[in-house]
Amino acid sequence: MPEDTRRADLPGPAFSDCGYPPEMLADFDQMECLSSRPGRETFLLRRKADGAPAVAKCYDRAVFSALSAEREGPDASGCPGVPRLLGQYENAAFFCSVREYIPGVSLAAYVAEHEMTQQQIVDVCVRLCDILGALHARPTPIIHRDVKPENVILGDDGGVYLIDFDTARTFKPEAESDTQFFGTRGYAAPEQYGFAQTDERADIYSLGVLLRFLLTGSVRESAHVRLYRPLAKIIDRCTAFAPEKRYQTVGAVKSALLAANPRRQALRAGGIVLAALALCAALAFGGVKLYQRITYTPFTPDHIPAFVSDEDRIADAVAYLREKYGTALFDAPDDIATVGDLRAALMELYGLERDYVYGINTDMPQESEAFFLPWGWDDGQTVDRDIAVYAAVKAHDPAIVADWSSLKDDNGFYPGVRVAVAFAEETGITTGANRPGDISLGELALIFANTDRVFDAAAGK
Repeated sequence: MPEDTRRADLPGPAFSDCGYPPEMLADFDQMECLSSRPGRETFLLRRKADGAPAVAKCYDRAVFSALSAEREGPDASGCPGVPRLLGQYENAAFFCSVREYIPGVSLAAYVAEHEMTQQQIVDVCVRLCDILGALHARPTPIIHRDVKPENVILGDDGGVYLIDFDTARTFKPEAESDTQFFGTRGYAAPEQYGFAQTDERADIYSLGVLLRFLLTGSVRESAHVRLYRPLAKIIDRCTAFAPEKRYQTVGAVKSALLAANPRRQALRAGGIVLAALALCAALAFGGVKLYQRITYTPFTPDHIPAFVSDEDRIADAVAYLREKYGTALFDAPDDIATVGDLRAALMELYGLERDYVYGINTDMPQESEAFFLPWGWDDGQTVDRDIAVYAAVKAHDPAIVADWSSLKDDNGFYPGVRVAVAFAEETGITTGANRPGDISLGELALIFANTDRVFDAAAGK
C-alpha cells in the first residue's frame, strides 16, 4: 500500500466490474478505493466473516508480470510491526494480496502536518531497525525493497508498522541480480536497478534515505543543509553506493542511532559535568560526606537523607543491582532505556521465562498468565517511568497490578499501571525517579533497586 494516505475520496471501480479473483469477492466486501495507479489498485475491504477491516493490493499482470511468479514469495506475518497476510488471490488477469489493516496515519502524511524532533525521528528509525532486523533474521531473509515514509504507519496504538510487502523478495544466495526493478526512485539502493541482487543492505540504504528525508525534507544530499553530525555520519554510511561500505546489518544501524541519540548525547554531557561537580563537592566536604554516602541506605523507617542527589541514588542503584545479581545491564546508565532493556532485566534479575516476557498481546490491553506486558510493544520502544514501575512491581507481586478495586474512576490510562504507580508512591519506590518520559538505564536501575528494597524490607530480609 505505498500510496496509502488514508483517503476516502478516491473513486474506484467495484470488484464485480474489474474481473478480480472470485475467491476474494466471496471473502470480502469493498469499502473504498484508497489509491489508483496504472496497473494497480488499493482497496479498503471488510471481511464478510467477522467485519474486520483489511487492505487489498490488486496488480494487473499485464503490467506486473513478475508478481505471478512470486505468489508463494515472502510472507512476513508473525514479525512485530508487520501487518498479517490474510490471503493471496489470483486469476488470469490479476494478482491480489490482502493484509491486515493498521489504523493510523502514514509517516508521509504525519510529517506533512507536523514537525518532528530529532528525538522522535531517531525513535521511529530505531523501531524500523527492529522490524527490518526481524525480517532479515528469518531462515530465508525477507528484503522489503521499498522502505519510505508512505510505507511506514504510525499506529493509533502508538506502534510503528512497515507495510507494502508485495514488492518484497526473499534473498537467494545463488542469484546474481534481481529479475525486475521494484522500489521507489530516490529511496531504492543502486543494486535495485539491476547491478546486483538485493540483500539486507538495500533496506539499510533506504533507511538512510528515509532518515535524511525526515531530518531535511529531501531525499537528496545538499551541501547547504547542516545536520547533527552523528546522524549525518549514519546517513552517509547507510547510503554508500557500494553495499560493502554500508552498515552490514540493521542491528549495527540501531546501535549507531542509539549512540547518536541527541538526548543520550545531552545526558552524557550532563553526566560528565555532574561527575566533575560531584568530585569537587566530595573533595570540598571531605570525609564526613564520604562517610554519609557510604553508610546511606534508602527506605529507612524514618526518612531518606535530603542531601542525596538523584545522580547519587542512580549510582547506588546500579552498584546495588550489580552486587546483588551480578548484572552489567545498567553499566551505561546514561543510555536511554528501551523495552528490550526492560525485558532483559526481567529475565536476568527475576528469572522470568523468555516466552512469558516476550509474549505478544494482540487484543485489548489486559493482564494474562500468557504474557507479562499487556501491550504488544517492540524491543526498540523507549520506556517511561510509570511503565518501568508497573514492570518492577508486577515482577515481585503480580496480584498488586491485577487488583483494580482501589481505582475510583477510569481516566483512560491502563489500570494496572495506575495501581502500580499509586503503590510505588506510597512505598517510596519512585523516590529519585523524577523524569516521567524516556527514562535512562540508570533511572530504570533505580526503580528496580527501590522496588527490591521495598519488598525485601516487607519480607524482613
